[in-house]
Amino acid sequence: LRVAVLRRKMKRLKVSDVFAREEITTADALSTRWGFSPTMIDRFFRPFLGGITLDPDLHASSRMFEFVFKMFSEGRATLPAGGMQSLPDLIAAPLPTGSVRLNTAVARIEESSVILESGERIDASAVIVATHAPAAERLGVISDTPATPTSGLGEVCFYYAAPSSPTDGPTLVLNGTGDGPITNLSVPSDVAPGYAPRGESLVCVVVVGLPDEADEVLQQRVRAQLGRWYGPITAEWRMLRSYRIAYGLPDQAPPFLSPRDADVRVRPGLYRCGDWAATASINGAMRSGRRAAEALAADLAAA
Repeated sequence: LRVAVLRRKMKRLKVSDVFAREEITTADALSTRWGFSPTMIDRFFRPFLGGITLDPDLHASSRMFEFVFKMFSEGRATLPAGGMQSLPDLIAAPLPTGSVRLNTAVARIEESSVILESGERIDASAVIVATHAPAAERLGVISDTPATPTSGLGEVCFYYAAPSSPTDGPTLVLNGTGDGPITNLSVPSDVAPGYAPRGESLVCVVVVGLPDEADEVLQQRVRAQLGRWYGPITAEWRMLRSYRIAYGLPDQAPPFLSPRDADVRVRPGLYRCGDWAATASINGAMRSGRRAAEALAADLAAA
C-alpha cells in the first residue's frame, strides 16, 4: 500500500516539482517521508535502488530516488535492440566522415583549442568537454562547482551464457537477504534476444562496489551463490566476460542535485556536460549534452 501511495504521488508530481522537494538522503526519505519499514528498505529498496545508484547504503539524493521512481511509474524500462552502443552511434551518424577520433587522449584545453597528449593542437570555434567528472576536473572545467563529486562509485559485472533463462520472463532478481556478493541478476536476452549467443540466454550478474579480491576469486563466490539460488544447472553457465568499472557513477549524496543542473557554460567558447552535471543516468547525460549544445548555439547566434 505504501508503494502504491508513493507511485500515485510521483505520477501526480511534475518533474520540476520532484526536484524542488527538500533534498535529503534516500534512506531518510524512505523511512521518514514515506514510512517504509526497515525490512522493506533492506529487502527491496536497498538492492533495487542500490543497483541503480551503485549506493546500497542509500546515501544518494532523495531527488534522484523520487525522479527514478516517477520514471518507472510512468513508463517501461527498455533496452535498445542493437545494444547500448546504438545510442552513441545514432548521435554520431550525422557527423562528417573522419570527425570522430577514438582512443585519443587530451592533455589540456587552451582557450578554444584542444592539445592532445601526442602534442597535436586542434583549433576550434568552441570546445565542449563531455567526460566523467574526474576527467572534467583534470581539464579544469568544474573547479567552480564544489558540490560536484569527482570520486565515483564502482561495480563489477559478470556475463554468462546459459542454456536457458533462469527467470520467468524479463525480471530483475534482487538479493533481498544481503547474503553473498550479488546485488542483482537479470537476463537481458529475455528483453532483447539478440544480446545472447545463438541458442543461449545472456545472464548479467552485478556486484555493487569494488571488492579487494581479484575478479577470479570474486567469481567463485558469485558462482557459489548462483548455485544456491538456481541449483547445479548454473555449473553449465559459460563465463563470457567480466568488467570491473571503477567509476560507474558519481556519488549522488546531497547536495548533488541542489540545483538539478550544473551550469553548462564555463565561458563563451568553452562548455561542459555529463551525467555528473545532471541526474547520474543516460537521461541526465543526454539532457546535459543538449543543454551544452543549446548554450553553444545561443552564443554563436549572439556573436
